[in-house]
Amino acid sequence: MKLNLFDSHVHTSHSHDGQSTMEEVCAQAVSRGVMGVAFTDHYECDIPEQRLGVRDALAELPRFRQQYQGRLRLGRGIELGQGHLYPEMAEEILGSEEFDLVLGSVHTYSPGVDIGAINFNKPEVKVSDILEKYFRDCYDMAVWGRFDVMAHLGYPERYIWGKYRIPVSFAPYEDIIQATLKLLVETGKGLEVNTSGYRQGLGKTIPILAILKRYYQLGGRIVTLGSDAHRAEDLAADFEVAMDILTGIGFEYFAFYRERQPVMLKLI
Repeated sequence: MKLNLFDSHVHTSHSHDGQSTMEEVCAQAVSRGVMGVAFTDHYECDIPEQRLGVRDALAELPRFRQQYQGRLRLGRGIELGQGHLYPEMAEEILGSEEFDLVLGSVHTYSPGVDIGAINFNKPEVKVSDILEKYFRDCYDMAVWGRFDVMAHLGYPERYIWGKYRIPVSFAPYEDIIQATLKLLVETGKGLEVNTSGYRQGLGKTIPILAILKRYYQLGGRIVTLGSDAHRAEDLAADFEVAMDILTGIGFEYFAFYRERQPVMLKLI
């Protein structure tokens, strides 16, 4: 059994697609021996109805911090989608709230159209176009830099292969992926190891092993673990697998964030 479990990517019913309350997540964390949770409800800059719940979640959090004091560390987080494309919208929330962790995410292909909603079986849908734009957006987000950790780098494969069983190769995008990882290292940003792929048909972490290895080779040492749970029962799911992958690469520590700064935990 692994120790030092801290889940840095968790959604509640304050997210448009979250199914469990904050109270249910906290109870699950204690029962599973999880030491900490960062609540990172959605704030999609280009989808108005998907940025309504973050402030409600943040307002609710102090009550549970008090209730679980000494038993569970609870982080004030946000999953900020497409912030680099809508910097004024992003700065409005970043400047008005205090966060422990800001996840930077790219979810949409065009304004308001989540990649997960695309029907990849349609002949007019070109996987290469979507991947090219996605990885370019991730690089541009890294240049923008107003986040702490890049979430689920390689997100489209969750659907292209995980749902539609269309084979995916990242080889044509190696240069832009390399540039993105290098920029993350140079600017001290973290890289998330997202375990949702094991639950959603992908059968691997996001990012894939090759990207995690490349981040390490470039000097990256700040990795967080995120279940991307939208239900309490998925909290810290498959973390033991992910932690073994990290130690196999050479990582000795993973991180959680407090007041926008990484706190390193031993992989044990």
